[in-house]
Amino acid sequence: MIITAIEPCENKKYKVYLNDELAFELYKSELKTCNLVTGMDLEEELHNRILYDIVGKRAKKRAMHILEKQDKTEQQLRDKLLENQYPVQIVEYAIDYVKTYGYIDDVSYARRYIEYRSRSKSRKQLKMELYAKGVSSEIITQIFDDMEEGEMETIRKLILKKSAEPQLLEEQEKKKLKTSLMRKGFAYSEIEKVFSQFE
Repeated sequence: MIITAIEPCENKKYKVYLNDELAFELYKSELKTCNLVTGMDLEEELHNRILYDIVGKRAKKRAMHILEKQDKTEQQLRDKLLENQYPVQIVEYAIDYVKTYGYIDDVSYARRYIEYRSRSKSRKQLKMELYAKGVSSEIITQIFDDMEEGEMETIRKLILKKSAEPQLLEEQEKKKLKTSLMRKGFAYSEIEKVFSQFE
């Protein structure tokens, strides 16, 4: 593999291109330590040492730093590391590292996410939000299947939060509450079933 270019970038690092493709980013001191110059043929052993001992070590630290600040799904962490210009194989290397220590776990993340928000949001909303965060449909389905409280119980609690005696609500108030619940993503048929239990 030929080093076709070494270009400075804004984060005080240098982009190293192998065969005209961005391979990794290094600091000036790392370039000097590895004796990297444009035009040289980078041997596989040195290439791997740079990737895993230098860039990989930095990616693992970065992943840990990201997770210290806030829980992330595997996909969110992957996206963040890719944004930071880490090579794909190093991103996976860093993810495998944090996974072995249990710092990232989509099942636990999704379970906490659902449990925390299920009292105010519908399954439909929660599913869409978790999909957007990169959680697989299998994990989401598994968690909803495991959950004791169903959608109907969530609707019932939300109704009781608005009115201690829903059966005494005026028709206009009921309609307003039903519309509010539908806006949250709950199915009309399930809202009606819950209201009928109060009659």
